[in-house]
Amino acid sequence: MGDLKVVLGDLSSMASTFDEQAKSYRDITPRVTPPIAASGDGALDGIIKGAMDLIAILHEQMATAIEGHAEKLHTAHDAYERQDIDNRFLYDNLMKDES
Repeated sequence: MGDLKVVLGDLSSMASTFDEQAKSYRDITPRVTPPIAASGDGALDGIIKGAMDLIAILHEQMATAIEGHAEKLHTAHDAYERQDIDNRFLYDNLMKDES
């Protein structure tokens, strides 16, 4: 059972790291997205704006994907923790007559 505790700690640590990094990614997004410069050509300005909008969407999707991985790690942690409790309960019930 000691090995499972390490796994639980590692899963919890990874989930927290992914949560923190998703927030950090969202926080830096405005700083890595340059302002749109006017080219003097309305059609080209529209294309540039469209490309920059797509980049902004990709940044948002990346942060959301990082959060999704954090959520999956939290779910895995909780599932392992429940399994550990269930196994311990089963063991205790099987061994109570042995004492």
